[in-house]
Amino acid sequence: MSSLFQEVPLRKVIADKTQKIAILVMMLKDIQREEEEILKQFNKMTKDARTIKELYEIMEMINYEMSVRNDDKMMILDEITHQEELLLTEQESLQKQMSTLSKDLETSEKFQQTRSLRQTGRFLQFNHSNHNMNVESKSLQSNIITSYDFEEQSKLNDKIQENIFNDPIKYNTQEGIDETQVYDWILDIDLINNVQQGWTVYISKQFEANQELVGLANNDTKAQIKWEGATVAVVGLYDKGKTFVLNNLTQSNLPSGKKVTTKGISFKHVDVDSGTQLILVDTAGSYSPVKIQSAMSIVEKEATEHFIIDLVFELSDYFICVVNDFTSLDQRYLDRLSRYIQNSSKTFREIIVVHNLKEIETAEILQHVWTTQVTQIYSTGGSIQRTKIAATNPRINELQEKHVLWFKTQYTRHVCLVSDDSQLGLDVNPWVFSLLKYWLKAVFVPVNRQFSVCENILQYATSKLTQYFKREVNVKLIDTDNQFVKKIVQMEADLQDGELKIPQTNIDQSGLILARPDSFAPATDIIANDKYIIYMDVPGINEEDIEMYRQNVVTIVKGNRKKPYQEEQSDHIKKQERKYGEFTLSFRIPENFERKWKHFGIENGVLKIVYEKDKDDIVPNKFVNQAQ
Repeated sequence: MSSLFQEVPLRKVIADKTQKIAILVMMLKDIQREEEEILKQFNKMTKDARTIKELYEIMEMINYEMSVRNDDKMMILDEITHQEELLLTEQESLQKQMSTLSKDLETSEKFQQTRSLRQTGRFLQFNHSNHNMNVESKSLQSNIITSYDFEEQSKLNDKIQENIFNDPIKYNTQEGIDETQVYDWILDIDLINNVQQGWTVYISKQFEANQELVGLANNDTKAQIKWEGATVAVVGLYDKGKTFVLNNLTQSNLPSGKKVTTKGISFKHVDVDSGTQLILVDTAGSYSPVKIQSAMSIVEKEATEHFIIDLVFELSDYFICVVNDFTSLDQRYLDRLSRYIQNSSKTFREIIVVHNLKEIETAEILQHVWTTQVTQIYSTGGSIQRTKIAATNPRINELQEKHVLWFKTQYTRHVCLVSDDSQLGLDVNPWVFSLLKYWLKAVFVPVNRQFSVCENILQYATSKLTQYFKREVNVKLIDTDNQFVKKIVQMEADLQDGELKIPQTNIDQSGLILARPDSFAPATDIIANDKYIIYMDVPGINEEDIEMYRQNVVTIVKGNRKKPYQEEQSDHIKKQERKYGEFTLSFRIPENFERKWKHFGIENGVLKIVYEKDKDDIVPNKFVNQAQ
């Protein structure tokens, strides 16, 4: 926006010009008075003249004086004309500045309106019937923000948001809602252990019309329509703008904003730029607020979030991680995801990190954040890249090429977005999204690979639940009375094994992941030099109470510290500070040590696990259920 302070020097210049003209007019008046005085003197001198010669001399003198003053008047008149021309020029410049300022103010007000619409979940980013964004035309000025009238858009989206998540069943019956505004498939995993009662599945009208799920629970032989394309997951912490990124990548209007929370795992099959098919996976953000209903509420919520991430990891080919300010919590989250990918067999092993700096509106602050939160953090292990990319300039609605800066590390690619409701956003964001699309279109997809949401969810959910609860858990899809609602539930045969219980503790190199409030978490020390040694306090526990096994490069230690008194004595307890119960600890062993421990034993209440150096520096890949 033009600065208000730019008017100050311009107004001073205009005032100076006006003052100069006034001075020149005063000079003209002075000359005029002098001329009048000369004429008076001429009349007097001619009366006193005695000869023709004297009269001639008087006339020559008067003529000279009048000629000098006439020349002065002409010079002053020329200067006045010049100053008036300068004044008109400055006035025109001021009018242009005021006009520009007025337009900038109008745009700023529209940006502010858009922010409000975004936060309330009412904003429709794309109107497929009108993409003209020519800001030079006054009649199209509002199209910078949205192609809908704000009032009409608010009314429409209030109607949408009333039912999109509160009542997805009713939402499917809404009229006038295009398919870019709704997910194809939503798996609402409210809590991981609620699978025994069933996780709710919502499907769109179009998805149901394709009959991919109809009758699947009772007729496994029914043909399914499968999706083509790579599976791209957009992940990150709570309220970072994941759905906003999805909308801009796919020209969709999926629900987003402060009043909208993505449920569980949501799927959308899209065609990007009329040629590249992608299966987009949107997720509920990690570390979202938890409704406290019991002492286990936070633990159950964290367990559910980690299960969702694990499930999405198995389902997806590529990952886009959305962050705002790049905090240590974001780094820890990204580190965990990166280590998962490096230990997997996925083809594409880089994570695209989108720094969604939605509060930044100036290039100066953008440069500062880019330096302090990206390039300086990876100063010894990354490099700045520059890619020329074409995108539609929203100011003139024409294709234009620009260079986009991004940062590359061994396992990540970093790009920055700024406030989409700002002038800087118009100059930056379209080209960044164009680069993201280019990356996604260039990735490798297995030939003839087809993706069935239902098959993959059931397969990986069964695998992950079994791994998570350390017991066999099988799930199936069942119909409900509503054609748009299904359920994923635990099979009846598994229910006899009792209630699914959240694991007590799970630790890896990224730190403490989750812990039950009633858990017994042994204190540990780790020494790493020529040997890798784990010391763990386990007083009151015998070797027979310890179970150890490996999963690839992770050693898992499980144990049980039993109470020394009977449960019936619990009612008589006056004080209880000691911790009892089961525990599970996981340790990721560094690559330069053997995966199998050389020795373990308990002495004086301390469990000691020893690993030798890996002489051949070979990392085994096979899964070992239990060390021999």
